[in-house]
Amino acid sequence: MDARKHMIVIGYAKVPAQSTTRATHEFFSISLLVEPPGSTVLAVDSTAATAMAREWLSSLLTGADLTADDAPYLAAVDRNYLGPAAGSIKQAIRDVWRRFPASGTG
Repeated sequence: MDARKHMIVIGYAKVPAQSTTRATHEFFSISLLVEPPGSTVLAVDSTAATAMAREWLSSLLTGADLTADDAPYLAAVDRNYLGPAAGSIKQAIRDVWRRFPASGTG
């Protein structure tokens, strides 16, 4: 990765008290690596509690276009993530999409 060429966009959300993630984090975050001037997600990291959840989120969001609608990704969480942190994940995704145009590249 070339820090001079790549951008990191981070989204946050509060974690519910009953979530496993809450044991280590008060906030859930998703970090996306993007290479401007494009808007395609190259890599994903998150504070999900398990490696499997982190890998699932990476699979879901890698290749996403941050200038496109976030609805398909939110719907995928609704359909395929059955855990107490689903709302936090969706809010963090919304937060990333909200932040990206504010960076001046979208």
